[in-house]
Amino acid sequence: MNVAFRADASLAIGSGHVMRCLTLADALGRSCHFICRDLPGNAAALIAARGHVVHLLPVADDFVAAPGDTAHAAWAGTGWARDAAETRGMLAGLGADLLVLDHYAFDARWQAAVAPRRLMVIDDLADRPHRADILLDQNLGRHARDYDDLLTESCLRLVGPGFALLRPEFARRREESLARRRAPEFSRLLIAMGGVDKDDVTGAILTALAALPLPPGLRIDVVMGASAPHVRAVQAKAAAMPVPTAVLVNVRDMAGLMLQADLAIGAAGGTAWERCCLGLPSLMLVLADNQRDAAAALDLAGAAVLLGEAKGAAWPHRLAEVWGHLNLAGLSATAAAICDGGGAMRVARVLGAAGLSVRPALLADGPAVHVWRTAGGAARYYRAGQVASLDGHMAWFARALADPARLLLMIGFGDMAIAHIRFDRTGDGAADIGICVDPLWRGGHIGRAALEAAIGAARDAGIRRIHAEIHPDNQASIRAFERAGFRPVPGDGTFLRYSREVPP
Repeated sequence: MNVAFRADASLAIGSGHVMRCLTLADALGRSCHFICRDLPGNAAALIAARGHVVHLLPVADDFVAAPGDTAHAAWAGTGWARDAAETRGMLAGLGADLLVLDHYAFDARWQAAVAPRRLMVIDDLADRPHRADILLDQNLGRHARDYDDLLTESCLRLVGPGFALLRPEFARRREESLARRRAPEFSRLLIAMGGVDKDDVTGAILTALAALPLPPGLRIDVVMGASAPHVRAVQAKAAAMPVPTAVLVNVRDMAGLMLQADLAIGAAGGTAWERCCLGLPSLMLVLADNQRDAAAALDLAGAAVLLGEAKGAAWPHRLAEVWGHLNLAGLSATAAAICDGGGAMRVARVLGAAGLSVRPALLADGPAVHVWRTAGGAARYYRAGQVASLDGHMAWFARALADPARLLLMIGFGDMAIAHIRFDRTGDGAADIGICVDPLWRGGHIGRAALEAAIGAARDAGIRRIHAEIHPDNQASIRAFERAGFRPVPGDGTFLRYSREVPP
């Protein structure tokens, strides 16, 4: 698979879009092509240093706002039509099978003009239409339904922090980091406001901290990028701080630095998911409009404390208000439940697969299916109204696997299972169906795709008619079954009943 990315970094945009694309490119395990505009502050050198090929589009400063432009259209430096033409020309010489687009400046018009063979869009805003095969929005508080009017029906939606594109070192250090937070202390503070920090928010944070009662023995680590315009000013402020304060430029082991920290002050962007993965308690500042929703969701969940807008005047007062009253253990536990660090692997498996795979279930699948059946209150949709204990479930699962009247399947991408489907034969070529989807994948149109994949296996097993019982409150399942061709038939009044013929 030949993969190309279209993403930019600049002093205005920052580096976050390119960084998460690099993480995905590394997870794909192959050298990828990056198409980037030659903007001030671009990340071409970093991309090349990571072993990927950079193709720079020429400098453009001819942007003129036009009706219908996206809210961030100016970030491209030129009009969308010119950018699309130049990108299309670049792609023609690369033979890319897949284009990954991570750019707020472009919408369905750009995507239709470029017309790649297969397109994945990475977004955070849900504010414009897309013509994509796959959409990724890794933000907490976002729902797949937020894109209902912005995507085609067939687009696969990967939504939520379970798909956050984190480098693998965060998942590797997760258990170690969580273990050291079981008896929290506060002796090390990490400040990381992004690689560019063009507005010198870091300097303002140091000024605010210097006025607070800092605990004895506290050490502060400040992380900045080499291209940050205020590095020297921050270094001067760090030298004058009342506690030891180090300014670290171009940190190579961010996961290790976060692991050692007891509290972080950071932006509410992509690094928020890194902090969650490691259970690092954090105070957040919003640096850009696209961070507001995720920041509010993290604060509401109790996974971080939102101080406010970095450009506002109120956040230092909020910092002083919460300082010394933080529940570090509670913040850590809640944050760790938000993101496990496996998102890049999951997305890479989707991109590397030709489509959904179907295989017979194994006894080893039983524990995962039990978790899926109990997660998110799904048990309320079952006739029994509850799920057996793990031991009881595993005993049932073993019996079901051995029962010739039952067909148990696992649906997934490659060896990554995401759904379980059960067929119970009722005679005359008919069978009742049950489906259980991993909660990470619910709502992204996976249910319908899993059903369609499983129906092929049912056909091969001689099943010619499928019946389904669905709780009337389970609207997601109702939509999935109806989209998969199931039609209502008379039921018992408690559960809705659907049926579909399976042609030979």
